[in-house]
Amino acid sequence: RNILTIYREDKDLKNTNRTFDNILDSKFNHVSDNVVGTSTTHNNSTDAADAGTLTISAGRLNVGTVIKIMSFGTLTSTNASDELTAILNLTHGSTTVALATAAALDVADNDVVQADSEIHILSATTFAAISKIHTDANGGTIVRKYTASTAIDTTVDLVLTMNVDWNAANAANQYTHLVHTAQIFG
Repeated sequence: RNILTIYREDKDLKNTNRTFDNILDSKFNHVSDNVVGTSTTHNNSTDAADAGTLTISAGRLNVGTVIKIMSFGTLTSTNASDELTAILNLTHGSTTVALATAAALDVADNDVVQADSEIHILSATTFAAISKIHTDANGGTIVRKYTASTAIDTTVDLVLTMNVDWNAANAANQYTHLVHTAQIFG
């Protein structure tokens, strides 16, 4: 079945590109940090960086809201001993919660990082999440994390980031972030 999707600006969701609204369900929203043909890179630096960032406006989330996040990037490095650590974070106000932290990846060319998370808003002040990060050439190393009922402030912006950090600066180290998207239901 085809679902007609229209593009429109929505005061409830902010991001660097576009907002989507499924006209068949007015409680469905999609935010995306990257569009086809664009990417964010992090290379030759040991300073951790947010390669993908999405912001959900204050007051947008309700009890029962579900947020599904998918983030993906590729790695190249010809320096055999360099490692990259990726963390999928949720920040509200001054509080950051690591939804999932990947095992440090000894990078080879064409490795991938893919993170997925499903966040459930349990009350006006709590959430729970199940998350995982795949790393390696075929995404073979998987780290899963369950975040039990945890405090959240839905009266401030919620920021979802994919943070990456090299253990050594080397001109051959490159992380290219390709997709960072969230779907919000309810």
